[in-house]
Amino acid sequence: MSATLTVDARKLERALKAFIGNTKLEAGKEMKIQARSLCLSLAKATQPFGLDSATKKQGEKAVSRDIGRVYKSVAGASVGISKLSQGGGKSPTQNAEQAGRAFAALVNFKFKGKGKKARTMAARSQAQELLKRINTAPFVRTQLGSFDAGKAHTAARFGKRKSVPKNQFVGLVVDKASDLKKYYKEKMSHVGIMKSGWAACARSLGGVKGFPAWVTRHSGGGTVDDQSSKAVGTFSKPYIKVTNKIPGIGNVISNSTIQRSIDIQLVKMMKRLGIIANYERKKAGFA
Repeated sequence: MSATLTVDARKLERALKAFIGNTKLEAGKEMKIQARSLCLSLAKATQPFGLDSATKKQGEKAVSRDIGRVYKSVAGASVGISKLSQGGGKSPTQNAEQAGRAFAALVNFKFKGKGKKARTMAARSQAQELLKRINTAPFVRTQLGSFDAGKAHTAARFGKRKSVPKNQFVGLVVDKASDLKKYYKEKMSHVGIMKSGWAACARSLGGVKGFPAWVTRHSGGGTVDDQSSKAVGTFSKPYIKVTNKIPGIGNVISNSTIQRSIDIQLVKMMKRLGIIANYERKKAGFA
């Protein structure tokens, strides 16, 4: 779903006449300034809200949280198990803390010598049995094995915003921590993609000043139909249309938020034109 916004030249024309009258200010140029500024406002209004480093961290934290609800490393599972309110380890009397240590030991122990492969498989089988015996949220029907390239994460994402619900059970304990770490890094690098559609539009309208690198690192995703220099005629009016084409943009910014951003931008435009009008009056010797 894409979001398309149009900066209507008629409003700008009325504002120019009201505040400036017949000056040297080029309406087309001013339209581009206002449209670019609007793109910046829309980027700030697209979730996660803002454009500062704290916003980036917030987005990364949300990604990390969602992945962590689906996958655990062996170390992460060990800690999680140790904090459960009940035991369920290698024996019925084993407490949660002991069970957590036992799980990590079973998975991580390096057997040597003859038959090490069979003994390793037997230990892994015991670790899986321990998970099965625990059967306490979030470790319900949890499997131990190789990373599944994100399939469980994709399947667990739910709702309009495609986030993982709080009550999600851990689907997989990944036996190779480096595979899971790589996936975390890849997914967190996607933070800023939704906002980047607005940055692409701003780039076409004069530049990406105000957009941070974690947004502009993503290319494409936005188009501009610039008709600001079109001659006014009976059937045509100059306009600028900006379109954020990033899939799912409608899930992170609502129509009401878009309209509110446009209204705020109009107020900013009026203030700017007032400043320009004062400057023009002084230059003409009227103030």
